[in-house]
Amino acid sequence: MDCRFYFNDNKGEKSYVASADETVSVVGVMSYYKKNNENLTVFLVAKGHSSLDNMKLISTRVLEEEGDWDVFENIIETAAVQSNPFNVKYAHDFRFSFKSNGFVYFLFSRKLNSHNHKNFTFISRICEEDHNYYSYTELQLNCSAGNEFSKVLYGPISAHDEVLFATFSNEDDNSAMCMYPLKFIDAQIYKVIDACYNHGGLINNQLAVYSPYSTSNSKPEELCSGTRGMEKCGAEHLPSPLASKAEFALVAEPSWTHGRHLTAVAVAVEMDHAVAFLGTVDGQVLKLHLSAQPKVYGQPLSSTSRHKVNKNLLFDSSLQHLYITTDKKITKVPVQTCHLMTDCHSCVQVKDPYCGWCVLEGRCTTKQACSRSAETNAWLWSPNGKCVEIAAFDPPNISCKKTNQVGENPSKESEQSFSDETPSFI
Repeated sequence: MDCRFYFNDNKGEKSYVASADETVSVVGVMSYYKKNNENLTVFLVAKGHSSLDNMKLISTRVLEEEGDWDVFENIIETAAVQSNPFNVKYAHDFRFSFKSNGFVYFLFSRKLNSHNHKNFTFISRICEEDHNYYSYTELQLNCSAGNEFSKVLYGPISAHDEVLFATFSNEDDNSAMCMYPLKFIDAQIYKVIDACYNHGGLINNQLAVYSPYSTSNSKPEELCSGTRGMEKCGAEHLPSPLASKAEFALVAEPSWTHGRHLTAVAVAVEMDHAVAFLGTVDGQVLKLHLSAQPKVYGQPLSSTSRHKVNKNLLFDSSLQHLYITTDKKITKVPVQTCHLMTDCHSCVQVKDPYCGWCVLEGRCTTKQACSRSAETNAWLWSPNGKCVEIAAFDPPNISCKKTNQVGENPSKESEQSFSDETPSFI
């Protein structure tokens, strides 16, 4: 460890953030807390159940000493989602958290009750300025219409178009990746809240909501009785957090399926094309071009370890390297190795969306590295599978003292395509 920002071991359990149980996942996101008209920087944390430490499902941790508060102490104690019995009942497994447009989101899987051991995936949302979690709402996410893949593993948000990418697994350890545009998530959460505020908990005359963290015996139709003004982030939210019924889950068809266990996903955008890097249980990272028909390309990236890739697949600041993390090791690998392809045919055959053949320089490069890539046919994109070679000139020779138009004649034998498209040349 190069730098220790803070260390204190005498503040007791109130300052503990991570679990003493290494199998319990903890996620968090930086936020703020208003006190005396000032914003204090806080860490909004979600943690799964463990019998070894405190069981606050969600907590707000202060990051600096303030009055009687110690560093990392939880400063919210009244929220319904902090109640211990629900942590045991649902066995939450948090995988990721992020912020967007004034909301904080948590991605996790949990059981529906203490009698059903199957995990289902949810995303919860609270208003960032709602320090008491009154606006906490859960939405079930299904990957495939039949919800064959039910347990979420990991999914970060794409900064380019705000799409949530998540990998799921089923009981047979088959995996799938689904994509959820954030605007669809928000729209469905709005429907759930609106159903309770203004329609007695019904959508199309069907009960759409329930209260998973209520200690009372109130039925959903009683909880949602009466008409309220719709306040997106005000203090007039319902006294108990809401969740969507399974029938009103947000459903997405798998973008890609895999016969083995996927453990992580990170997504980058190169030349307006999305590329997913998918961690596996045996320490590899598959590279998936998210085209109309997504396909794995090239050789898998390796962590030099056979241990499973954990959820923390991270890009460096340039987006040109990926950090692969396992339980024992962190490995930094480049996202592309275009330079290793020494001729056009090998360059386009790999179908790497990062790569293309730089015709005038005679090398395989990224588009940015090809000096005249903006010119037509000067940089041949690898997934297009096209190569061109100049076989002859017409006329074949000309005096250096004479000016004339020279025409190019590509050799038909030298044209090669590794796709279903027909090569065209100018």
